[in-house]
Amino acid sequence: AICTAMMKDPDAAWLVLACDLPFLDEATIKHLLVDRKFTAAATAFKLSDQKFPEPLIAIYEPASYQRMLRFLSMGYACPRKVLINSNTHIVSMKNEKAAYNANTPEERAAAVKIINS
Repeated sequence: AICTAMMKDPDAAWLVLACDLPFLDEATIKHLLVDRKFTAAATAFKLSDQKFPEPLIAIYEPASYQRMLRFLSMGYACPRKVLINSNTHIVSMKNEKAAYNANTPEERAAAVKIINS
């Protein structure tokens, strides 16, 4: 999906956000935008309990497009692998709750319960 967007406009930077982040807030997105490093291939958050950057809360610069295509041609479709093996600017996430994924109906129900409490 990221490469498809980049194909549409390869000269644009792309803010990529997963659709299953119920606690992602404006302050977290602004933090990423303010700490963005234009000279890097991408700017991404890394959570304190993770070893690698979060590929679905990230900004991909135009320079990352060719690199992503190269990885795809080698059979690697995982954007995290591209971030790990690229000049990625890592940003610490202040509100790590914003990266919570609600991937199952149970996780969604738990998130809705928290939101509504």
